[in-house]
Amino acid sequence: MVDVYLFNPEHDLALAHGAHNYTAPPFARQLRYDLRLLPAWVAPAGAYIAVPDDAPIDEDPRWLCDHHLDITPIAVSQIADLGPCCIHPWGWDATLRYQLLQSGVSPDNLPTVEQLDVIRRLSHRRTTIAIHHALDDAFSPCPVELSSQEEVIAYMHQHPGCYLKMPWSGSGKGIYRVIDPMGDSHVLHWIDGALKRQGSLLCEVGLDRVQDFAIECECRDGKARFTGYSIFGSDFHSQFGTGRVAPMEELHQLLLNQYPSLDQAVERLLKVLDTIIAPHYYGPLGVDMMLYRNADGAIALNPCVEVNLRMTMGMITAAMGSRHALRGNFTISNQDSRYLASLSM
Repeated sequence: MVDVYLFNPEHDLALAHGAHNYTAPPFARQLRYDLRLLPAWVAPAGAYIAVPDDAPIDEDPRWLCDHHLDITPIAVSQIADLGPCCIHPWGWDATLRYQLLQSGVSPDNLPTVEQLDVIRRLSHRRTTIAIHHALDDAFSPCPVELSSQEEVIAYMHQHPGCYLKMPWSGSGKGIYRVIDPMGDSHVLHWIDGALKRQGSLLCEVGLDRVQDFAIECECRDGKARFTGYSIFGSDFHSQFGTGRVAPMEELHQLLLNQYPSLDQAVERLLKVLDTIIAPHYYGPLGVDMMLYRNADGAIALNPCVEVNLRMTMGMITAAMGSRHALRGNFTISNQDSRYLASLSM
């Protein structure tokens, strides 16, 4: 059975919408088009990568060849011609399933509606609360879920510098950092709109960030199997900024140098994932984590900032460093309304 990879970065937005008839905004459609070959870095040799039907037919094979990637590009409309196949999108949601069915892909090659409902439920940010509780809240303050504007306002006044997060969002979208509750003229409007659209907000204490990183896993046979680390930088609103590309041993040692108890913490987290997520989900899983400086100046760990039941940019950078022996800083930039992924030394 052949493997087919597909980049659908609007996945988190489609999860928030919930139904199969979601229409991605222009920026998400542009991102999907411009970075359509991104999953080629994680795909095995001989796999296919499905690109938009209007993608340039000459540019993609040339780019793949130039980067020594043994991957064959095909149009999304050609997936059905492959027969039985294993499709690996950036993330599964009802909209993508509907689009692939409309293009002629057999339901046998797609997850069921019931499976997608489970993915959406587990992708809700309240899963981070369950993970914190399962770890006995031993590491960092636990997020709280609030469903009224009054509760959220009270929280942000009690915790200046806090983060407000919509239940379904990713890559920094749907996150609002509140620095000055009294002087922020936009936050009340944002809170009201978020609660109307998604019903609640996850609220988190702001921490003195030292290092963003993640563990990358693959869930199969009811187990979350650790596949590596990724180290990245994020901006003021927690959006992905730069990913470090280096051998896995180097990333691991850098984190250990800052937090010597990392391996024991990750072992505990994997056991929790085996209970909460892995029995119900098959596919890639990333858990964003953070090293921060606590009140006495010591380095501490937030073991679960985000949970992503999908591929992640960290999986891309991890593969570039470990599988393809590249080094540098991976960034995604917007230039003249187009997106560009680049690796700089």
